[in-house]
Amino acid sequence: MNELFSMDRKDYNPDGPVFRRPSARGIIEKDGKFLVMHSRKYGYYKFPGGGLEAGESPTDALIREVAEETGYIVIPESIEEYGSVFRRERDTDNPDGIFEQVNYYYFCKVSDESVERTPEDYEIEEDFVAEWAPFLTILAHENRRNLNRGGERGIIEREMRVMDMVDEVARERRFAADEEAAIRALGDADYAGMLAYVKSILETAQTEGEGGVGVHKTEFGYSRFEHTKRVVGWAKRLYDSTPDKTGLRYEDLMIATVFHDVGRAESAKTGLMSHAAAGVPITREYLLVHGFSAERADYISGLVGAHSDKWLMRDPSVDRNLLMLMEADLLDDMGLLGIVMDTLIVRARKENATFYDCYNHFSRYTYPMQHENPMVTPEGRAFWEEKTAAVDRFMELFKRDITMG
Repeated sequence: MNELFSMDRKDYNPDGPVFRRPSARGIIEKDGKFLVMHSRKYGYYKFPGGGLEAGESPTDALIREVAEETGYIVIPESIEEYGSVFRRERDTDNPDGIFEQVNYYYFCKVSDESVERTPEDYEIEEDFVAEWAPFLTILAHENRRNLNRGGERGIIEREMRVMDMVDEVARERRFAADEEAAIRALGDADYAGMLAYVKSILETAQTEGEGGVGVHKTEFGYSRFEHTKRVVGWAKRLYDSTPDKTGLRYEDLMIATVFHDVGRAESAKTGLMSHAAAGVPITREYLLVHGFSAERADYISGLVGAHSDKWLMRDPSVDRNLLMLMEADLLDDMGLLGIVMDTLIVRARKENATFYDCYNHFSRYTYPMQHENPMVTPEGRAFWEEKTAAVDRFMELFKRDITMG
């Protein structure tokens, strides 16, 4: 198992006898909350689990300890390794000895069954109760605050550090699960495969400075693939909110949106053509290889090739799928996302950036750009105006926060 970190308090006699007892602990999440043990006497939290008995495997100990401490039953098939923590310190039961422990942490789930809790004496003495907590970072902060209040400092510190690490992993997992659900919601086409292909190409791309004079996305690691996924989301929102779908070809629109920036790597490498033009042969070849007809491949790649010609949005005869793709493309990087993006730009440019620096940048770029609504369709205009209202409110409150007025 991968070691997360190690703790050596060096508060022991190095020549003393060593007592070893590994432990297993469960990271159990359900409906966005984590199952933890709360010492109401000392105010700290830990993941449920405990020491291995003689001949017991870590996973068997995990199942037994979670049941004894919380009353919940771990589902064996759900157990997944996370990492281990090695701890060495003075043995509290033998001041002349050394206590060593490898703590094995596992992600797992519990069933709806329950059994009677059988807490140990120290758990009764510290008034431990099982709780479902929504924010691990707050629990880690409570442990940090109560390090010297009582209880075993090594345990409290260990759990504090693991909670901070798990919080980040859990958030990444939730985000990945949300993205997987969003991709499934796009339809029956292999959008996941298309996105993976586009990602493999865009990972080699040099991002260009776009979005207004003086705004350089290269200054903070702007991802063209992340932009692509967001634009796909906007295309679906626009399509779903449009009552009259005459002339719209949903699957072709979504595929064109997935591929709309695929030419950026080739364009950056050669400098001979725009990224939109460079994306046409890449898109067409992929579609032909994957069984699309030549006519359909030409149509979809044509949308990719024309998506940067935003002047076509004002042409009453513009293809509705192309218009929707262009509106989706423009809706990204605006609104509150634009505010955050400009904050990253300010920080990249100036090491000791101030709140005023950020406000000044917002006022020069995000705010005026947001008030130039380029949308044509009622649905596009509504989304843009929603973003504008959010930016206006943010600017109003942010100015109030940083001034004395």
